[in-house]
Amino acid sequence: MKPKSSGLAPDVFIKQIENGNIPTVVCIVGEEPYYRDLVRRTLLDAIFTDTPTDSRDISVFEEKTDMKKLDTLINTYPFFSGRTVIFITDKELLNPKAEAEGKKPKSGGKGKAKEKTKETSLSKQEQFQNLLGDVPDFCTVILQAEKMDGRQKFTKFLQKETVFVDCSPVDSRYLPSWLARQAEQRGGHLDRGAVQRIQEYLATVDNPPLQLLAAEVEKIAVYAGDRKNWTAADVDMLFSALPEIGVFALNNAITAKNTVLALQLLAEEQKKNTYLPLLAAKLLTHLRSILMVKEGERLGRSASQIAAESHKAPFLISMWQKEGTKFTEARLRNGIQALDTLVEKISLGGRQYDRLEEIIAILCA
Repeated sequence: MKPKSSGLAPDVFIKQIENGNIPTVVCIVGEEPYYRDLVRRTLLDAIFTDTPTDSRDISVFEEKTDMKKLDTLINTYPFFSGRTVIFITDKELLNPKAEAEGKKPKSGGKGKAKEKTKETSLSKQEQFQNLLGDVPDFCTVILQAEKMDGRQKFTKFLQKETVFVDCSPVDSRYLPSWLARQAEQRGGHLDRGAVQRIQEYLATVDNPPLQLLAAEVEKIAVYAGDRKNWTAADVDMLFSALPEIGVFALNNAITAKNTVLALQLLAEEQKKNTYLPLLAAKLLTHLRSILMVKEGERLGRSASQIAAESHKAPFLISMWQKEGTKFTEARLRNGIQALDTLVEKISLGGRQYDRLEEIIAILCA
Protein backbone atom coordinates (compact mmCIF):
# COMPACT_ATOMS: atom_id res chain seq x y z
CA MET A 1 0.00 0.00 0.00
CA LYS A 2 1.05 3.58 -0.47
CA PRO A 3 2.78 4.69 2.71
CA LYS A 4 1.00 7.17 4.92
CA SER A 5 2.51 10.61 4.78
CA SER A 6 2.66 13.33 7.40
CA GLY A 7 4.30 15.79 5.00
CA LEU A 8 3.92 17.46 1.66
CA ALA A 9 4.10 15.45 -1.54
CA PRO A 10 7.08 16.51 -3.70
CA ASP A 11 4.84 17.76 -6.52
CA VAL A 12 2.86 19.97 -4.13
CA PHE A 13 6.05 21.42 -2.63
CA ILE A 14 7.53 22.13 -6.07
CA LYS A 15 4.39 24.06 -7.08
CA GLN A 16 4.70 26.17 -3.93
CA ILE A 17 8.34 26.90 -4.74
CA GLU A 18 7.46 27.86 -8.31
CA ASN A 19 4.92 30.33 -6.89
CA GLY A 20 7.71 32.05 -4.96
CA ASN A 21 7.08 30.56 -1.52
CA ILE A 22 10.58 29.78 -0.26
CA PRO A 23 10.55 28.57 3.37
CA THR A 24 13.34 29.06 5.90
CA VAL A 25 13.51 25.39 6.94
CA VAL A 26 12.85 22.46 4.61
CA CYS A 27 13.08 18.79 5.60
CA ILE A 28 13.54 16.42 2.65
CA VAL A 29 12.86 12.97 4.06
CA GLY A 30 12.37 9.65 2.29
CA GLU A 31 14.05 6.73 0.56
CA GLU A 32 13.29 7.76 -3.03
CA PRO A 33 16.47 9.42 -4.41
CA TYR A 34 14.67 10.69 -7.51
CA TYR A 35 12.34 12.86 -5.44
CA ARG A 36 15.00 13.91 -2.94
CA ASP A 37 17.25 15.16 -5.75
CA LEU A 38 14.36 16.83 -7.61
CA VAL A 39 13.09 18.68 -4.53
CA ARG A 40 16.58 19.83 -3.50
CA ARG A 41 17.51 20.91 -7.03
CA THR A 42 14.24 22.82 -7.54
CA LEU A 43 14.61 24.59 -4.19
CA LEU A 44 18.21 25.63 -4.86
CA ASP A 45 17.35 26.85 -8.37
CA ALA A 46 14.60 29.01 -6.88
CA ILE A 47 16.94 30.47 -4.24
CA PHE A 48 19.89 31.05 -6.57
CA THR A 49 17.90 32.24 -9.58
CA ASP A 50 20.78 33.89 -11.46
CA THR A 51 23.73 32.04 -9.95
CA PRO A 52 25.43 29.18 -11.83
CA THR A 53 25.54 25.85 -9.98
CA ASP A 54 29.30 25.93 -9.49
CA SER A 55 29.17 29.47 -8.00
CA ARG A 56 26.52 28.87 -5.34
CA ASP A 57 27.59 29.38 -1.74
CA ILE A 58 26.17 26.49 0.28
CA SER A 59 27.44 25.48 3.73
CA VAL A 60 27.30 21.71 4.21
CA PHE A 61 27.22 19.79 7.51
CA GLU A 62 27.65 16.04 6.98
CA GLU A 63 28.84 14.91 10.41
CA LYS A 64 29.92 16.15 13.85
CA THR A 65 28.07 19.41 13.39
CA ASP A 66 29.57 22.34 15.30
CA MET A 67 26.53 24.06 16.85
CA LYS A 68 28.34 27.37 17.41
CA LYS A 69 29.42 27.50 13.78
CA LEU A 70 25.91 26.59 12.66
CA ASP A 71 24.41 29.29 14.89
CA THR A 72 26.78 31.88 13.44
CA LEU A 73 26.02 30.92 9.84
CA ILE A 74 22.27 30.99 10.38
CA ASN A 75 22.23 34.38 12.08
CA THR A 76 24.90 36.28 10.12
CA TYR A 77 23.56 38.31 7.21
CA PRO A 78 25.38 37.52 3.94
CA PHE A 79 26.51 40.89 2.58
CA PHE A 80 27.55 39.67 -0.87
CA SER A 81 24.85 37.21 -1.97
CA GLY A 82 21.96 38.34 0.20
CA ARG A 83 21.04 34.74 0.90
CA THR A 84 22.42 32.00 3.15
CA VAL A 85 21.83 28.32 2.39
CA ILE A 86 22.78 25.56 4.83
CA PHE A 87 22.53 21.89 3.88
CA ILE A 88 22.53 19.33 6.72
CA THR A 89 22.75 15.54 6.35
CA ASP A 90 24.38 14.77 9.72
CA LYS A 91 22.76 11.44 10.71
CA GLU A 92 23.57 11.73 14.40
CA LEU A 93 21.91 15.13 14.49
CA LEU A 94 18.85 14.30 12.39
CA ASN A 95 18.27 10.74 13.57
CA PRO A 96 19.87 10.17 16.98
CA LYS A 97 19.85 6.68 18.45
CA ALA A 98 16.66 5.65 20.18
CA GLU A 99 18.34 5.19 23.55
CA ALA A 100 19.04 8.92 23.65
CA GLU A 101 15.45 9.37 24.85
CA GLY A 102 14.83 8.36 28.42
CA LYS A 103 16.88 5.20 29.03
CA LYS A 104 18.69 5.15 32.35
CA PRO A 105 22.39 4.34 32.18
CA LYS A 106 23.92 1.56 34.26
CA SER A 107 25.66 2.53 37.49
CA GLY A 108 29.41 2.86 37.66
CA GLY A 109 32.05 4.84 35.83
CA LYS A 110 31.08 3.63 32.37
CA GLY A 111 27.44 4.40 33.08
CA LYS A 112 28.29 7.94 34.11
CA ALA A 113 30.30 8.38 30.93
CA LYS A 114 27.37 7.14 28.88
CA GLU A 115 25.02 9.44 30.80
CA LYS A 116 27.24 12.41 30.05
CA THR A 117 27.34 11.48 26.35
CA LYS A 118 23.55 11.20 26.23
CA GLU A 119 23.09 14.51 28.00
CA THR A 120 25.44 16.13 25.50
CA SER A 121 23.51 14.58 22.61
CA LEU A 122 20.18 15.72 23.97
CA SER A 123 21.51 19.18 24.69
CA LYS A 124 22.89 19.43 21.16
CA GLN A 125 19.57 18.44 19.65
CA GLU A 126 17.70 20.89 21.84
CA GLN A 127 20.06 23.63 20.68
CA PHE A 128 19.43 22.54 17.10
CA GLN A 129 15.67 22.63 17.57
CA ASN A 130 15.88 26.11 19.06
CA LEU A 131 17.94 27.31 16.09
CA LEU A 132 15.45 25.86 13.59
CA GLY A 133 12.58 27.53 15.40
CA ASP A 134 14.02 30.99 14.74
CA VAL A 135 15.71 31.04 11.32
CA PRO A 136 15.86 34.57 9.79
CA ASP A 137 14.25 35.29 6.40
CA PHE A 138 17.59 35.62 4.59
CA CYS A 139 18.52 32.00 5.44
CA THR A 140 17.24 28.63 4.24
CA VAL A 141 18.20 25.49 6.15
CA ILE A 142 17.76 22.25 4.21
CA LEU A 143 17.70 18.98 6.16
CA GLN A 144 17.92 15.72 4.21
CA ALA A 145 17.61 12.14 5.44
CA GLU A 146 16.44 8.79 4.11
CA LYS A 147 14.59 8.03 7.32
CA MET A 148 13.59 9.81 10.51
CA ASP A 149 12.08 8.25 13.61
CA GLY A 150 8.52 9.56 13.79
CA ARG A 151 8.32 8.59 17.48
CA GLN A 152 10.94 11.12 18.52
CA LYS A 153 10.02 14.58 19.74
CA PHE A 154 12.47 16.18 17.34
CA THR A 155 10.85 14.56 14.29
CA LYS A 156 7.40 15.58 15.52
CA PHE A 157 8.69 19.13 15.90
CA LEU A 158 9.97 19.13 12.31
CA GLN A 159 6.69 17.74 10.97
CA LYS A 160 4.70 20.40 12.78
CA GLU A 161 6.90 23.49 12.62
CA THR A 162 8.81 23.20 9.31
CA VAL A 163 8.10 22.34 5.67
CA PHE A 164 8.39 18.54 5.74
CA VAL A 165 8.56 16.99 2.25
CA ASP A 166 7.79 13.29 2.07
CA CYS A 167 9.99 11.59 -0.54
CA SER A 168 8.78 8.05 0.01
CA PRO A 169 9.06 5.54 -2.86
CA VAL A 170 6.18 5.36 -5.33
CA ASP A 171 3.92 2.31 -5.07
CA SER A 172 3.84 0.45 -8.39
CA ARG A 173 0.06 1.07 -8.61
CA TYR A 174 0.72 4.79 -9.01
CA LEU A 175 3.36 4.31 -11.71
CA PRO A 176 1.07 5.01 -14.74
CA SER A 177 0.26 8.55 -13.59
CA TRP A 178 3.94 9.21 -12.80
CA LEU A 179 4.97 7.98 -16.26
CA ALA A 180 2.28 10.14 -17.88
CA ARG A 181 3.72 13.24 -16.16
CA GLN A 182 7.25 12.32 -17.23
CA ALA A 183 6.18 11.98 -20.86
CA GLU A 184 4.14 15.20 -20.73
CA GLN A 185 7.14 17.15 -19.37
CA ARG A 186 9.06 16.01 -22.46
CA GLY A 187 6.28 16.91 -24.88
CA GLY A 188 5.17 13.34 -25.55
CA HIS A 189 2.65 10.66 -24.62
CA LEU A 190 3.17 7.03 -23.59
CA ASP A 191 0.24 5.06 -24.97
CA ARG A 192 -1.48 2.36 -22.94
CA GLY A 193 0.63 -0.40 -24.45
CA ALA A 194 3.86 1.41 -23.57
CA VAL A 195 2.79 1.96 -19.96
CA GLN A 196 1.71 -1.66 -19.61
CA ARG A 197 4.99 -2.90 -21.04
CA ILE A 198 6.92 -0.90 -18.45
CA GLN A 199 4.67 -2.30 -15.73
CA GLU A 200 5.30 -5.80 -17.04
CA TYR A 201 9.04 -5.21 -16.80
CA LEU A 202 8.60 -4.08 -13.21
CA ALA A 203 5.91 -6.58 -12.14
CA THR A 204 8.19 -8.07 -9.47
CA VAL A 205 9.19 -4.66 -8.06
CA ASP A 206 7.16 -3.01 -5.30
CA ASN A 207 8.87 0.36 -5.66
CA PRO A 208 9.94 1.27 -9.22
CA PRO A 209 13.44 2.79 -9.71
CA LEU A 210 12.30 6.29 -10.64
CA GLN A 211 15.71 7.77 -11.44
CA LEU A 212 16.39 4.98 -13.90
CA LEU A 213 12.89 5.20 -15.39
CA ALA A 214 13.17 8.97 -15.87
CA ALA A 215 16.43 8.45 -17.77
CA GLU A 216 14.79 5.82 -19.98
CA VAL A 217 11.80 8.08 -20.73
CA GLU A 218 14.29 10.79 -21.70
CA LYS A 219 15.89 8.31 -24.13
CA ILE A 220 12.50 7.66 -25.74
CA ALA A 221 11.89 11.40 -26.14
CA VAL A 222 15.23 11.82 -27.94
CA TYR A 223 14.76 8.67 -30.04
CA ALA A 224 11.19 9.54 -31.10
CA GLY A 225 12.07 13.10 -32.17
CA ASP A 226 9.00 14.84 -33.59
CA ARG A 227 6.83 11.75 -33.08
CA LYS A 228 4.97 12.43 -29.85
CA ASN A 229 3.03 9.17 -29.37
CA TRP A 230 5.32 6.56 -27.79
CA THR A 231 4.52 2.86 -27.96
CA ALA A 232 5.50 -0.49 -26.46
CA ALA A 233 7.93 -0.92 -29.37
CA ASP A 234 9.75 2.24 -28.25
CA VAL A 235 9.95 0.86 -24.72
CA ASP A 236 11.37 -2.46 -25.95
CA MET A 237 13.91 -0.62 -28.07
CA LEU A 238 15.28 1.68 -25.39
CA PHE A 239 14.64 0.30 -21.89
CA SER A 240 17.94 -1.57 -21.94
CA ALA A 241 19.32 -0.11 -18.70
CA LEU A 242 16.63 -1.50 -16.41
CA PRO A 243 18.18 -4.20 -14.21
CA GLU A 244 14.88 -6.13 -14.28
CA ILE A 245 14.97 -6.64 -18.07
CA GLY A 246 16.93 -9.91 -17.89
CA VAL A 247 14.66 -11.30 -15.17
CA PHE A 248 11.60 -10.17 -17.15
CA ALA A 249 12.77 -12.11 -20.22
CA LEU A 250 13.62 -15.17 -18.11
CA ASN A 251 10.20 -15.12 -16.41
CA ASN A 252 8.54 -14.84 -19.81
CA ALA A 253 10.48 -17.82 -21.14
CA ILE A 254 9.56 -19.93 -18.10
CA THR A 255 5.86 -19.06 -18.27
CA ALA A 256 5.90 -19.76 -22.02
CA LYS A 257 7.53 -23.14 -21.15
CA ASN A 258 10.34 -22.43 -23.59
CA THR A 259 13.06 -24.51 -21.93
CA VAL A 260 15.82 -23.77 -24.43
CA LEU A 261 15.35 -20.00 -24.31
CA ALA A 262 15.01 -20.00 -20.51
CA LEU A 263 18.31 -21.85 -20.05
CA GLN A 264 20.03 -19.57 -22.58
CA LEU A 265 18.83 -16.50 -20.67
CA LEU A 266 19.94 -18.06 -17.38
CA ALA A 267 23.40 -18.61 -18.88
CA GLU A 268 23.50 -14.90 -19.80
CA GLU A 269 22.68 -13.95 -16.22
CA GLN A 270 25.49 -16.24 -15.02
CA LYS A 271 27.94 -14.54 -17.40
CA LYS A 272 26.92 -11.16 -15.97
CA ASN A 273 27.57 -12.52 -12.45
CA THR A 274 24.01 -11.71 -11.43
CA TYR A 275 23.60 -12.22 -7.69
CA LEU A 276 21.82 -15.56 -7.61
CA PRO A 277 19.72 -15.07 -4.42
CA LEU A 278 18.30 -11.85 -5.92
CA LEU A 279 17.59 -13.57 -9.25
CA ALA A 280 15.86 -16.45 -7.45
CA ALA A 281 13.85 -13.95 -5.39
CA LYS A 282 12.56 -12.27 -8.57
CA LEU A 283 11.56 -15.64 -10.03
CA LEU A 284 9.88 -16.54 -6.74
CA THR A 285 7.88 -13.32 -6.74
CA HIS A 286 6.59 -14.03 -10.23
CA LEU A 287 5.62 -17.64 -9.47
CA ARG A 288 3.90 -16.56 -6.24
CA SER A 289 1.93 -13.93 -8.17
CA ILE A 290 0.69 -16.57 -10.62
CA LEU A 291 -0.16 -18.93 -7.74
CA MET A 292 -2.01 -16.14 -5.91
CA VAL A 293 -4.25 -15.59 -8.94
CA LYS A 294 -4.90 -19.32 -9.41
CA GLU A 295 -5.82 -19.69 -5.73
CA GLY A 296 -8.10 -16.69 -5.96
CA GLU A 297 -9.85 -18.17 -8.99
CA ARG A 298 -10.27 -21.50 -7.22
CA LEU A 299 -11.92 -19.66 -4.30
CA GLY A 300 -14.34 -17.99 -6.71
CA ARG A 301 -12.86 -14.50 -6.71
CA SER A 302 -13.08 -12.34 -9.82
CA ALA A 303 -10.06 -10.69 -11.43
CA SER A 304 -11.17 -7.29 -10.10
CA GLN A 305 -11.47 -8.68 -6.56
CA ILE A 306 -8.01 -10.22 -6.76
CA ALA A 307 -6.60 -6.92 -8.06
CA ALA A 308 -8.21 -4.97 -5.22
CA GLU A 309 -7.03 -7.39 -2.53
CA SER A 310 -3.47 -7.64 -3.85
CA HIS A 311 -3.13 -3.92 -4.72
CA LYS A 312 -1.90 -4.82 -8.21
CA ALA A 313 -2.84 -3.33 -11.57
CA PRO A 314 -5.80 -5.21 -13.16
CA PHE A 315 -3.87 -5.88 -16.35
CA LEU A 316 -1.15 -7.65 -14.31
CA ILE A 317 -3.82 -9.92 -12.82
CA SER A 318 -5.00 -10.68 -16.35
CA MET A 319 -1.43 -11.44 -17.42
CA TRP A 320 -0.91 -13.82 -14.48
CA GLN A 321 -4.26 -15.47 -15.21
CA LYS A 322 -3.12 -16.23 -18.75
CA GLU A 323 0.27 -17.50 -17.60
CA GLY A 324 -1.37 -19.62 -14.91
CA THR A 325 -3.27 -21.69 -17.48
CA LYS A 326 0.00 -23.50 -18.27
CA PHE A 327 0.68 -24.54 -14.67
CA THR A 328 -1.05 -26.55 -11.99
CA GLU A 329 -1.05 -25.20 -8.45
CA ALA A 330 1.04 -28.22 -7.43
CA ARG A 331 3.69 -27.47 -10.07
CA LEU A 332 3.89 -23.84 -8.94
CA ARG A 333 4.16 -24.79 -5.25
CA ASN A 334 6.89 -27.31 -6.00
CA GLY A 335 8.83 -24.69 -7.98
CA ILE A 336 8.45 -22.12 -5.20
CA GLN A 337 9.59 -24.60 -2.56
CA ALA A 338 12.59 -25.61 -4.69
CA LEU A 339 13.64 -21.97 -5.16
CA ASP A 340 13.23 -21.27 -1.43
CA THR A 341 15.44 -24.25 -0.61
CA LEU A 342 18.00 -23.13 -3.21
CA VAL A 343 18.34 -19.71 -1.59
CA GLU A 344 18.65 -21.24 1.90
CA LYS A 345 21.39 -23.66 0.84
CA ILE A 346 23.45 -21.09 -1.10
CA SER A 347 24.56 -19.52 2.18
CA LEU A 348 25.67 -22.97 3.34
CA GLY A 349 27.77 -23.59 0.26
CA GLY A 350 25.12 -25.49 -1.67
CA ARG A 351 24.69 -25.81 -5.42
CA GLN A 352 23.89 -22.65 -7.34
CA TYR A 353 23.31 -22.06 -11.07
CA ASP A 354 23.36 -25.77 -11.94
CA ARG A 355 20.54 -26.38 -9.43
CA LEU A 356 18.56 -23.42 -10.79
CA GLU A 357 18.88 -24.94 -14.28
CA GLU A 358 17.21 -28.10 -12.97
CA ILE A 359 14.39 -26.16 -11.31
CA ILE A 360 13.70 -24.18 -14.48
CA ALA A 361 13.76 -27.33 -16.62
CA ILE A 362 11.18 -28.96 -14.34
CA LEU A 363 8.97 -25.85 -14.38
CA CYS A 364 9.10 -25.74 -18.18
CA ALA A 365 8.49 -29.50 -18.65
